[in-house]
Amino acid sequence: MRERTYELMYIVDPTIGGDDEYAGIVDRINNIITGAGASLSDEEVLGPTGRRKLAYTIRHNGKDLNEGFYVLLRFRAQPSQIALIERNIKLTEQVVRYLLIVQQ
Repeated sequence: MRERTYELMYIVDPTIGGDDEYAGIVDRINNIITGAGASLSDEEVLGPTGRRKLAYTIRHNGKDLNEGFYVLLRFRAQPSQIALIERNIKLTEQVVRYLLIVQQ
């Protein structure tokens, strides 16, 4: 099967600490994607967009969150690699929500 372009948006917990820890989480997600065999280039990273207010309160790890750090990126991957990428994103506790879609 041929590679497809995917778009991933995720929200990072705003209570994690400083910018270093936030950058570490972004790097961790990027490593999850590249570790699964997908290709991610610097010009395809459209985020992080910074701390923003959420449309509604989200309960995460026993806390009610009203804001979060949004990150948007694009990458190319085989469809068979997506299950591994999603599984590892779900296991990352600092990620509050994510949405992964195929670009047309």
